[in-house]
Amino acid sequence: MDGDPRVQNRVHSWLVGLVGSMLVRLLGYTWQVHVRDPDGIAGDIESGRRQALVAFWHRHILSLLVRFRGHPYVVPISEHQDGEFIAQTMQRMGLACVRGSTTRGSLKVVRGLLKSVQAGLNPAITPDGPKGPRYSVQPGFALLARRCGLPVYAVGVHVDRAWVLPSWDAFVIPKPGAHIGITFMKALSVDEVGGDKDAHRSCSVLSRCLSESELEAREMVEQRPDDVESSTP
Repeated sequence: MDGDPRVQNRVHSWLVGLVGSMLVRLLGYTWQVHVRDPDGIAGDIESGRRQALVAFWHRHILSLLVRFRGHPYVVPISEHQDGEFIAQTMQRMGLACVRGSTTRGSLKVVRGLLKSVQAGLNPAITPDGPKGPRYSVQPGFALLARRCGLPVYAVGVHVDRAWVLPSWDAFVIPKPGAHIGITFMKALSVDEVGGDKDAHRSCSVLSRCLSESELEAREMVEQRPDDVESSTP
């Protein structure tokens, strides 16, 4: 007997999210994570002392998911079926999700994120997601940042050993035992996130800061200095 396709899809997504979160946790226990955060924003976000909007490239979702699971972040996720799998996995790892796309400045996403900010959560966005182009900050970012009224931090990531999928974003899956470098860099203050006329500048600044923070993350992993946080997730 054929069942309701909508119910089947929900059950499938639930199962994929359950299995996915278990596999991600197991894999994450083998990783060594190095974090450089000179402004201390990551710790302040975790403790609730400060709020911020953090941005990172879509390909690094998995690397950051393991390190910051259970922290007070809210992540916009595509409403497509593949997004449902990601949302289910994230929610099982203690992260809140809002469904929709930030690349087009979706009002639904903006409203959901603003409500989450008021509740004390911190938007964590992929400005080139959900479908690219890779490494391109989409204009919806500036609208979202302005409406949230929070400082913007660029989060750079580098993984020394990883599987790279043949997807639009070249999605990164760190291999067992991988070293992951994560750097937080302040990109824009609240006052520097301009209006519509300055949206292009805001996007350019974030893009530049993401590139610089990625280089810092690479150098950190290659040098593995003693002045950064180093731990298993």
